[in-house]
Amino acid sequence: MLTTKAVFNRKLDDFEPKNCVIEKVVALTSHEYDKFSKNMLADYDFIKDNKDLQYFGENGTCHCILVMGEERDDGILVQGEGYDYARYAAFLPNASLFLAAVMEQEQSAEKKTVVRGLKLKDLMSVPLEDIHLIHSDEDIDLATICELENDTLTDVGKKEWADILEADVHRIFTGEYGLQIEVSGVKPQRLSDFSYMLAGYCSVQDYEKWVMQKPEVTLDETNSEPQPEDQKIKVVMVEPHETPYVAEIGNDLASMQKAVGGNIQMVDLASYVSLVCNEEGKLLEMEGNRSLGNDILVGNFFIAGYNDEGELISLTEEQIEEYTQEFLTPESFTKEQIDEATGFTSISF
Repeated sequence: MLTTKAVFNRKLDDFEPKNCVIEKVVALTSHEYDKFSKNMLADYDFIKDNKDLQYFGENGTCHCILVMGEERDDGILVQGEGYDYARYAAFLPNASLFLAAVMEQEQSAEKKTVVRGLKLKDLMSVPLEDIHLIHSDEDIDLATICELENDTLTDVGKKEWADILEADVHRIFTGEYGLQIEVSGVKPQRLSDFSYMLAGYCSVQDYEKWVMQKPEVTLDETNSEPQPEDQKIKVVMVEPHETPYVAEIGNDLASMQKAVGGNIQMVDLASYVSLVCNEEGKLLEMEGNRSLGNDILVGNFFIAGYNDEGELISLTEEQIEEYTQEFLTPESFTKEQIDEATGFTSISF
């Protein structure tokens, strides 16, 4: 069964659709959009400010603006005909999907067109999965964003990354890296940082502050019923410039990667004790944390125990005390010192 929204007219004899050209997309907040959609005969500044884009052209073609709201899938076509209210209006269901489809068609025709007024945040009303954000003017380091939609970011995250959400969308297309969205109007490095942040390459504190947390469940293979997330393990967490503290993290790979901000690297400290850090920490130029032998650890890392099967387990109280003391004192390093460190033997995941 398919569901959508539509405007019906009683006893309509015939449809008389008009050709129309969307000159600009006007993005409103959800509150502003709802207010407008329920009182379209009132005067609005966004109609007044775009009068020059609203007119009837040759052969009766209607040049109009498309009004959309944050977290609203649908839109309203408006042609004010010189007035400050919606003198002519048409409901456009699934407007976000319509825009995405049009832009992909333009790309397949080897066009590069900016839909004026369309922002990245406008596309987020449709769940985007496994995408890559690219910059229109400069090549940047890419990271796969597994999911991007209206509720991906917290309110704090939306404020912190407001410049990214306001980026102008040029095109959506399937390229070398899968689904790609090309944007402009934002600094290239910020765009790259945003992608890497959503991919988990940031501190746990920042990730939890900026990204909405969803409860994790696993499926039991015998009955396919949702089960509680895996039992947590007690570890010693060590962050740059901070004293160690005891933390509980999930004993699944995703939770461990989240704790260190990326792919994990395990280093044996003693029998049945491992240090877990970010495998690509130095490539990502993470901040120096602690020295270990001839190497310098960067980014967050944690200490955990492991059993005979190689599975990570909680530390004992004695081990917690031992490794809290071992890494008790924060250290500072220059970039040159980090680059010159020789490294150590490890296992990566």
